[in-house]
Amino acid sequence: MDNMDYEECLLYNYLLWWETIKMIKKKDIYDRIVHELSIYANEIEAKAENNLLDDNVFSEDFIKDVLNTCMGWNLINLNTDINRFPGIDLGDKERHIGVQVTSTKTSKKVSDSLDKVVSNNVDKDYNEIYFFILGKRQNSYSVDFAKYDTLDCSESNIWDVSDIIAWCAHYDSIHMEQVWNVIKREIVVEDPKSVISIEIKKGILELKNVVHKVFEISNQLIQTHYASEKYIDEVNKSLGELDKMLPYLDEITYITCKEVLEDSLELGKALQTYQKWEWKIEAKCICIMYKILVEKNLQEASELIANNIPGLQNGTDIVIDGDSLFDRLSELKIDEDILYKQFSVMKFQKVIEDSILRKSKKCIIVFSTDNSHYNKDLICRLEAEGTQVVIFENRLQTIEFVYEQIKRTFELVLVSSSEDMVSKVSLEKDDCYLYTVSFENDLPTRSIPIFFSKGNITWIGLNRCFNYNECKTINIKNITESIYKEMLANANDCISHQLRVDWSGDVYISTITGAEEIDGVKFRWESWDPGNGYAGPCAASDHEYVKQSVASLKKCWEDGVRGYCDYYAIL
Repeated sequence: MDNMDYEECLLYNYLLWWETIKMIKKKDIYDRIVHELSIYANEIEAKAENNLLDDNVFSEDFIKDVLNTCMGWNLINLNTDINRFPGIDLGDKERHIGVQVTSTKTSKKVSDSLDKVVSNNVDKDYNEIYFFILGKRQNSYSVDFAKYDTLDCSESNIWDVSDIIAWCAHYDSIHMEQVWNVIKREIVVEDPKSVISIEIKKGILELKNVVHKVFEISNQLIQTHYASEKYIDEVNKSLGELDKMLPYLDEITYITCKEVLEDSLELGKALQTYQKWEWKIEAKCICIMYKILVEKNLQEASELIANNIPGLQNGTDIVIDGDSLFDRLSELKIDEDILYKQFSVMKFQKVIEDSILRKSKKCIIVFSTDNSHYNKDLICRLEAEGTQVVIFENRLQTIEFVYEQIKRTFELVLVSSSEDMVSKVSLEKDDCYLYTVSFENDLPTRSIPIFFSKGNITWIGLNRCFNYNECKTINIKNITESIYKEMLANANDCISHQLRVDWSGDVYISTITGAEEIDGVKFRWESWDPGNGYAGPCAASDHEYVKQSVASLKKCWEDGVRGYCDYYAIL
């Protein structure tokens, strides 16, 4: 320190101060983790002693999320797939890891579970077995682990909450905060005497009313080209108070509310600026009305908060009726080989979130083996992708399973257009919040109960639900209709493309379009704009279009075409 100049001393003190701040923050987060997990473990232990095990189902998903965060695993909940994996509740198929989550901490429970794993051949998929005890594990276990020679399991694989606390003590602040975010989202224990403040309840209600007024005005403008501008002050006030509501809204709902309010302010300015009806005003109204489903989300949040339930923090569950989904996709005239090879449920989940303006927590897809779209290769690919797939022998079992899911959860997104499914879940309409999702508004009106809030997926949205591989290059001498079909299927119609052929005869579909970067290109076709249907799975399923394109392509080459050409003119 004596040899430091003044600036070096300042820098040293700043770095020392900053490290101290980080340590204080890390200790604060760790103390919270210890506090909340200790309360959680004690409550679970007390309930288990009195045979009150209602929280065990919830705990499976919580422990799944915690272990994934702590260990870097990719566990999914296997219990939605009834009796398929006896002995374990969670599984990471890629790592062959299985986890039993239980409040029964005895040696017999461990032995019985391992016996089930072996006798039901679960060890073929999951041979590294762990146990997570809800509450406190025993000090020791009298289990003959050596007899389970196909399994990797020992007493050190039996964990409880104290292990999470011990792991966190050695994490850096970033990793520790990730664990805290899971705990905070799922189990933060509130003081039973505390209630959500009147200001928050009033604020959410006022926000809902202002957003409702914005939609009313936008709709009125579209219909009559006239509306009052007096709502501006209310919108400004709601924008100023919106951040206070963030802890009670999920991320997408919050962002959408902010966008609606900001768009309404721009609409107000446009009404003051223009003396007559302008397309800019109409465009802004349409943009606002597209987000109208957020009003339903705010209504739900308001009802929850009124009952001191902390809003829409945890996300909603999604159940996809796989039989109905693939029926609907087939009706869009997409070939089954493309569907089974490229459709991604994980990407579809993101599109659903955009459709209903809500974050999702869990997504499962259900198939019946007696349905024409049940395909083992498809199932294996979806599971490898990380999708949770549930399979039943017949349609009745599938419907009953979805019905049970609705009974056990507070709110649900159901992706189905089948009347047998919708009529069954209608029986639970008074006990939960339900959404359904349409493709280009394809749900028949008579099938939609009034309690549903409907999201809508456009064709552009559906294009985002497919996996697209890097475009291959094929020499024109080897091009066939099947090869060209595969090239088209892997060109995402959400972006622009152009078919190009270089001087050596190599054919490829380029994302560089127009006259850009055409050195080495012998000829190119007209650019395909996004959403025009010249590329993507639907285009590739149009057999006549594929046939004509290949014929035109070969004729262009044979005729020595150079530069830009319209391939239809060549036919």
